Amino acid sequence: MQRLTLAGGVPDSLKGSILALGNFDGFHLGHQAVVSRAVARAFHERRPVIVATFDPHPVRFFKPDLPPFRLTNLDQREALF
Repeated sequence: MQRLTLAGGVPDSLKGSILALGNFDGFHLGHQAVVSRAVARAFHERRPVIVATFDPHPVRFFKPDLPPFRLTNLDQREALF
C-alpha cells in the first residue's frame, strides 16, 4: 500500500486506475461494498486500484463553521485497509 498526497501527484504506475472515492471514516458494509467493487473491476480489467479518502474532512470546505464528525483519523483509516 502506498499513501499518496495531492502534492505528490499520481505515479505513472497508477495512472488509469480504478478509483474508490469516499470519506471512509469507518469501514462499514457500504464502504466495503464500494471498495470491493473497485477491486473486482480493477482485477477484471487488469488495472491498478486506488482507494482515495479526504483529509481534512470535506465538511471543512463546505460548512467551515460546523465541526466535522470523525470516527477515525487518517492513520486509523489507513490501518483499516
